[in-house]
Amino acid sequence: MLVFIISGLAHGLSMNNASSMINMPADSFYLQKAADGRIDRSHFQVDLGKLADKNKVQPLGIQMGSISKLNSENKLDVTYMAINEGAFFEPKVVEGEESGIKNTVLLDQSLKSEKIKVGSIVEDSRTGTKLTVSGFMKDQTFSHTPAAIVSFATWDNLSGATQKGEYNAIVLKTDNKSLKKQIGILVKDGEWVQKDQVIKGIPGYNAEQNSLMMMLTFLIVIAVFVLAAFFYIMTIQKTAQFGILKAIGAKSSFLVKSTVFQVIILTLINIAAAIGFTRIFKAVLPADIPFIFDMLQIAKFSGILFLVSIFGSLLSVFNIVKADPIQAMGRIE
Repeated sequence: MLVFIISGLAHGLSMNNASSMINMPADSFYLQKAADGRIDRSHFQVDLGKLADKNKVQPLGIQMGSISKLNSENKLDVTYMAINEGAFFEPKVVEGEESGIKNTVLLDQSLKSEKIKVGSIVEDSRTGTKLTVSGFMKDQTFSHTPAAIVSFATWDNLSGATQKGEYNAIVLKTDNKSLKKQIGILVKDGEWVQKDQVIKGIPGYNAEQNSLMMMLTFLIVIAVFVLAAFFYIMTIQKTAQFGILKAIGAKSSFLVKSTVFQVIILTLINIAAAIGFTRIFKAVLPADIPFIFDMLQIAKFSGILFLVSIFGSLLSVFNIVKADPIQAMGRIE
């Protein structure tokens, strides 16, 4: 249960930290070399109008900020993401409509809990720019803050840049050597970075995931020792029965197979029970706790725990093999 719960939290925190990048249909990003793979540190100001295929390559602007409802002092952290209207990575709108009109914004639907709705007017805390909410998106967050999608016309007002047309990265839809070469010639001092590396470069992402993965690793190692001790004690308690079975003709191989079969049955029952408990655990968790019940992750860790259980039971096999029929019968008398 602990393994499944920690894995659900790890996956939930991963999506909460980087869902806008994880869900983006992109292959790689062109970033400044000096940015060290951090998209928030990269800055370009080159017109991409000379590129022929805009359905495969688009600029992207990213900047942390905060907004507030009109006449409200309550500031809400967001990550502004500037994209061109109709860009191939434009998120799907689940409520309202897409809009590339100046001074409109698409927000992650988590902000609906702040009583913001389609048509609401919010204000950028730094520049005072008023933005009309045109719609909401699902699973669009960056660095644990909701994404706020704006047009580049709006971005120029929000970014505080001294010149117009700045952006952070160039996004490539699929691996295309010809386009990469064109962009490399047009935009200097940059390098191509795979999407996985960009995700890992999000502030705090690696440290957070590495800590949780370390916890999972220790839980699995602990499981090996606990299961090994459990099955070892179980076979010690049955040493007399094993000896008598051998005395009446049972082979050690048969006894080992029977014990391993029992281990498999116990393991499957316990994994099923743990999955059921995790499902219930997710249902009672508050909505603001990032927990994802992902059957693919559950299946992966179930397989690991199953193998760990079999491995842990192997220590008890020695007790079965060395069980002496004569000693066992003498012990019973």
